[in-house]
Formats: sequence, structure tokens, C-alpha cells
Amino acid sequence: MERLKFIGKRLIYLVVMLFGVATLVFILTKMIPGDPTVANLSQRALNDPEVVAAYRAKYGLDQSVFVQYILYIKNLLHLDLGTSIRTNKPVLDELARCYPATIELALFAIILAAVLGILFGVISAIKRNSILDQVVRALSVTGVSIPSFWFALLVLYFFYYKLHIFPGPGRLSNSFSAPATVTGMYVIDSLIEGNPAKALDALQHLILPGLVLAAFTMGLITRTTRSNLLDVMSTDYIRTARAKGLSRVGLIVRHALGNALIPVLTVIGLGLGNLLGGMVLVETIFNWPGVGQFAYESVLSVDYPSIIGVALLIALNYMVINTVVDILYGVIDPRVRCNG
Repeated sequence: MERLKFIGKRLIYLVVMLFGVATLVFILTKMIPGDPTVANLSQRALNDPEVVAAYRAKYGLDQSVFVQYILYIKNLLHLDLGTSIRTNKPVLDELARCYPATIELALFAIILAAVLGILFGVISAIKRNSILDQVVRALSVTGVSIPSFWFALLVLYFFYYKLHIFPGPGRLSNSFSAPATVTGMYVIDSLIEGNPAKALDALQHLILPGLVLAAFTMGLITRTTRSNLLDVMSTDYIRTARAKGLSRVGLIVRHALGNALIPVLTVIGLGLGNLLGGMVLVETIFNWPGVGQFAYESVLSVDYPSIIGVALLIALNYMVINTVVDILYGVIDPRVRCNG
């Protein structure tokens, strides 16, 4: 019952935050100079008073700001984000088309960052102050510090152009056609289609952009894992377990690592949120047709409905991920439920 109450509170917080973000987006939209009718309609449509009147009536632009806000929330509840100026298609359909590509790349990157970050953090803590520890810490600082766009160009130049080890931009090689859409993720859809060669090609295309995106989060995870593992290793119960003769590996795996990884969960959650909403440059460089590239093209064409749709999607990503992390925190550590 206590766990259900904790989860219920977090879900209520999520609904409240969604309402607050939607309200903030509406306010910021109203602060943008200019007439939304002029920004969204073509010149030919603007010359037709009936079209202009119909558009303004549809979105309540002929009403007061308060009435517009009510209509805005009503449209959101009906999942109506408007029509893209650039593609003349519903924004929700455009986001549904490009979002799976972003999810696939973000999941690959966060898994890579989590596995390597935790591994490097454990190695660094075990070999504290050794040469190996210094190398790992240098790699983590480099991953956090290196600009993603420069790193993307660097790996493309060496691993694709010079060494021909990995494929270049895009999601598939020219010899393959896109798989039938089931999940929108090419690796999974290719396997469902029964084409392992296409799935392998799609996976290979994930490696370079995934490595670029994973670098920053991997550095944070490595440093967080190392720091927390060293703190846990200095506690009384660890010293007692060591006095009983437990091996160092058994001590870390069975006793220390579980407690040390609880704060790492927050880093992983925030990292996934960053990946889902902050990969504009990387997706553009690698010609990855995801939300980042869609946002970039929308900004270039001053596509206000699409920009607002992307902003709401990114905010939703962060809020859902943070809520899930809070719930997992409470599941892993009962003390959080008692304090929450």
C-alpha cells in the first residue's frame, strides 16, 4: 500500500507538471512578436478573407487570450498540435514518424554509456590512484568536455572516410530498403521482417552516432560510479564484510555496487532525457531523420506549430523519465518512499 501511494503521488505530480509546461508554452508562444495567421498561412491564403477568418476561428485567434488558452488546452487533450507549415501535415503525425528513429538512437547510446560508464567507474574505483585509474578518469573528463559536433565530424572522418570500418550517415545502406514499419526502429523491424542482414546493417549505422552521443553521459556515469563506490567501500558494513574474508570482487558485486549505483540511476535518467531532446547537431551531421533533425528543419523554415510540438515532446520526455526514475528510486530504496 505504501508503494502504491508513493507511485500515485508521482503520477499526480506528473499530471500537474504537464499542465504547467503546457501553460508555459502557451504563454511563451503569445510573447512571440507577429501574427500567427501570417506565420502559418501562405500568401495566397492570406489574400482570401474567408480562409483567414476560418483559420482564426478554428484556433480561436478571434477570441480573448483566456478563451484561446481554453481552446489550446482542449486541442492538446485531443492530441491536436496543429499543422506543419513546412510539410503541410499534422505535427503529431510528423513527430510520430521521426520519434522512433530518435528513440532507437537514444536507447542504443544510453545502453552503451551505462555499460561502459559503470564498467569504467568500477575499474577506476578498484584501481584507485593507479595508472589505469588516471587513464579512465582522463577518458571520462574528455567525454564530458568534448563538443559533440566536433566529435561527430572526427569519428566520421576517421572511421568512415579514412578507415571504412563503419558505415556513414543515414539509417541504412543504399543496398537496403526501409523495413515495414512496426515499431519504427529499423533494427527491431528488420528482425521482425526476418532479415538479419538488414538488422545488422541498421545496427552498424547506430554505432558512430551512438558513440558520439554516449560520450558525455558515459563520462558522467563513470565519475559518479567511481565516487559513490569509493564512498560505499569506506562504510562500516563493508569493512566488516572485508574482515570476514570476502574477496574484493565478491565484496563489490554482492555488497557495494548495489548501493553505489542508486545515484547513478538519476544520471542515466537525465542522460536519456538529454539524448531524446538534445541531439539536434548529431542527427543533422549523421543525416538521422529523428526529432532533432525535424526540429532543426522546423527552425530554419520558421515552422511555429512544429517548434511548439517539439518543445512539448521534449518536456514530456524529461517529465516521464524523471517520474520513472523517482518510482524506481522508491522501489530500490524504501527510505525514499518514507520521505516522499
